[in-house]
Amino acid sequence: MSSPSHLNAIEREFLALSSGSKPVLLDCAALGCGLPAKALRPDELRALLLRRGTAWITKDAVWAELVERAQAIPDPWTTVAAGMMRPGLRHIVTALRGRFPVDHVDLESEVVAGFLQELDLAEARTPRIYAQLHGAARRRGHEVCRRELRSAGRSEPTGTVRRHRPAGGHPDIVLAEAMRSGVVTPQQADLVSHVLIDDNDRSTAARRLGMSRYQVAAQLDTAADQLAEYLCHRTAAAGGVVSAWHEYGEERP
Repeated sequence: MSSPSHLNAIEREFLALSSGSKPVLLDCAALGCGLPAKALRPDELRALLLRRGTAWITKDAVWAELVERAQAIPDPWTTVAAGMMRPGLRHIVTALRGRFPVDHVDLESEVVAGFLQELDLAEARTPRIYAQLHGAARRRGHEVCRRELRSAGRSEPTGTVRRHRPAGGHPDIVLAEAMRSGVVTPQQADLVSHVLIDDNDRSTAARRLGMSRYQVAAQLDTAADQLAEYLCHRTAAAGGVVSAWHEYGEERP
């Protein structure tokens, strides 16, 4: 018998907080930024943020508030934040399942743990805070996949991120260092990882982030220039990420 799904448990708790005679409410009128001038339940708020037309300034306002509340009042706001992020966490787990050799529930647990750790440490008013939280969960997923594959004595399937791995460090690690150094923003790092390292298309990234395809391309172009300069000082680690940028450069209009 498989273990209970952590993401399903989060969803049950999230929906419970959104229902009943006294559901959790967030006063959106106080936040502004294009939000309705009324209090919304968590499930209503999630549905709003998942709409393609919802602006990033709106998403940023909501997530900044969620991070602040989760850090100040963990119960119930950590569960609310996890439930709000659940669609993104589910996407990460689904994308990585083929690389995880053991119970997928363990993968779910690690991805959720990566998100919760970042939720606890993040600066709430960081621009594009959603992308930072989502990126932390994805990096944790990649790390546990590599660890379990090594433990099982298996190599990663052809076509995965390993083909971009530089001798001096995995591209995800180099990218994380570049983000911590302020070379790229959390959103730019998220796009580089999603499009260039994980080989997802720009249209998918655009839909997930609520951006146009051209905005994604512009962000990648900017990140390319910034990373190229940064990697000039990281000769030992440059190979994998630079090769990814070269592949992208050939496809750019």
